[in-house]
This record gives sequence, C-alpha cells and structure tokens, in this order.
Amino acid sequence: MTQGKTSFQLLDGGLPSTSTLSTARSVRPPTDSLDLYGLKPCEGELTTAFKATESRLSKLLEDRSRIGRDLHDSVLQSLYAIGLNIEAARRGRNDQTVQRKETDDRMILQINQLIHEVRGMIRELESGSVQEFDLSSELSALCTTYEQAGRLSVKLELQRSAIEVLTHEEEREILNIVREALSNCARHAAATRAAISIRMRDARVRVSIHDNGIGFSAAGQPRGYGLANMEARAKRLGGALRIQSKAGAGTHVIAEFSLEPELTSI
Repeated sequence: MTQGKTSFQLLDGGLPSTSTLSTARSVRPPTDSLDLYGLKPCEGELTTAFKATESRLSKLLEDRSRIGRDLHDSVLQSLYAIGLNIEAARRGRNDQTVQRKETDDRMILQINQLIHEVRGMIRELESGSVQEFDLSSELSALCTTYEQAGRLSVKLELQRSAIEVLTHEEEREILNIVREALSNCARHAAATRAAISIRMRDARVRVSIHDNGIGFSAAGQPRGYGLANMEARAKRLGGALRIQSKAGAGTHVIAEFSLEPELTSI
C-alpha cells in the first residue's frame, strides 16, 4: 500500500489482478462503452416523448376550455330558461294557492342551487383548481333537498372514522354515487324512504343506499345509464358496485372499495 493513496486489489476469477482503484484519481470509462450497457442517451426519443407530452397537455387544456364553454352556453342557459318559465307560469296563473306557491319556490331554489354549482364548476375549469368541500355537509344538503320537495324521507348515517380517511377524489365519487342512487329512488322506484350509510371495516369503505321502492328484477335486463355510471365510479375507486333488488321489495345499492391496494394471486 502506497502512503497517501488508498488502493484496492481486484480479483479476476479468484486470482489477484494488477488493476487498482485509487481515491486520488477517478478513471471514467470511454463514452462509447456506455452503449454496451444501453446507457447512451437517445436524444431523438427524448424529444419525441416531450413533444407527445406537450401535445397531450395542450389537448387537455383545450378540453377544459371546451367543457367550460359547453357548461356556460348550454347547461347554464337552459337552467336560466327553466327558472324564467316557472316564474312566467306562476304570474299567469289565477288559481295561485299557498301550496302551489311553495312548490314553485322550492323548484326555483333548487334551480338556483344548480346554477351556483355549475358556475363553480366553470370557475374550477378556468382556474385549473379544485375547490375543497365537506362530504358530510354535501350529503346532508342533498338529503334536505329531497325532503323539502316532499319526495323522499332520507336517513343519513355516517361513520366519522370512515369519512376522515377519504381523499377528495373518493369523496367526490361517493357523492355522485349517492346523488345518482337518490335520483333513481325518487324518479323510478317510487320510494318514500331511503337510508344512506358510509362505514369502514378494516381497510374497506362501504357506501350503502337502501330504499323501500317498488324494486325490480335484474335478471335478463340491461343496466340503464344511471346504474352503469355508478358502477364506473366504483371501479375508478378500485372497488365494485352491487345491486340487490326484487320486485316489490325495494333496492339496495352497495359500493365498496379498499383504502389499500389488494394483492391478488396470479
């Protein structure tokens, strides 16, 4: 060993080698040798990848702008028109009763709430941000809307520990699943009562919507858009949707997903 320099002896096939590694001077392999290991930079491929990423980003931004315009020009204007028609019909009626006035007021209130929500969506799309919301409050407001309309009595049971562990994406998907299920209860099931629960067991969250409506026989019948939409949202959460229903016995919608990745045998 030489003083002032640390050296290491390499073994070739178990025999001493004359090669040394020194801390005093680093030896770099020739640039051409990098290609032997597939490490030579591929500038053309990198440029192509960056251009493809830029193109996808540009299309996403265009889609956001297009969706915002569609919401404003189509959905928002249609909601305005519906509200104006209700107001005009109310002014033109001579037999205006207290009950009918209350019904009109509720419809106008719901339309104004929808307008507010759509305008919020447009602002989110334009700013590129996503507004936070509280799932418990959103569900309570949704239930109140149905109860005020006199269409459905809804019982809401939320396990606090289940709500607290949800991500914002999970909260939004759950809200949309519940919203679709309640809409089906009121429009198709002729239900008068519904129960919503969100509970967690181990690392799994279960969302349950149960109604006392007319039910249906799922055998041999294709799923409608609403059920397919709920199923797609459950899958996006890494879970599954189950529908339990029987003619005359109500419907039970269950969306269940795991908070942790599940390992499956191959």
